[in-house]
Amino acid sequence: MEEKDFINQMENLKKPDVQATASQRQIKLALLNTKKSAWWGLWILAIPVFFFCCVAIKYLFGWNWGVSNNFIEWMAKLDRQKGTGWITPVLFVLLPGISAIVNLLAIMNFTYDKMVNQLIVTIKLRWLNIILALVSIAVVAFVLLYAVTENAHHQAIEQYDLGLSNGKRQTSKTESFFLRFTSHVSSSNNL
Repeated sequence: MEEKDFINQMENLKKPDVQATASQRQIKLALLNTKKSAWWGLWILAIPVFFFCCVAIKYLFGWNWGVSNNFIEWMAKLDRQKGTGWITPVLFVLLPGISAIVNLLAIMNFTYDKMVNQLIVTIKLRWLNIILALVSIAVVAFVLLYAVTENAHHQAIEQYDLGLSNGKRQTSKTESFFLRFTSHVSSSNNL
């Protein structure tokens, strides 16, 4: 009897109403597939990462490894040829930037709640995509930082050369202060 009572009791339970309005208020967008974006990110970053590894092997560690030397020389020849000046910025800035964007979009979900007028961003913990996005951002940052410092270095050399070409070397304010200070100290010691 207990079993029949239990079945009757379960059949007479009031069923909850599922409201579809809550799910209609939110739009969840999954923009890209994480596996495909990670695969593309690996291929896009292969040449810049290999180049930086070759540069580190040759200049940081001082090892003369034939593959790294040949690859660095090939990249230098490619950069010096006419009509191929666009390849380096594409390989080292544009493609890693695209890789960072693609991998970040693959792990991020955007939810818009119309009732509260709120955009909710969630991040999936897909470590390969996160690492590739960080490496891509590091490659772009390293190349841009190198370009800025190299440009500043050449401007400083040009300003120095212009000062020497005028016949008289120009001194900076700090340098002129130290020259005046040392001349004053040496003249007071002579007294």
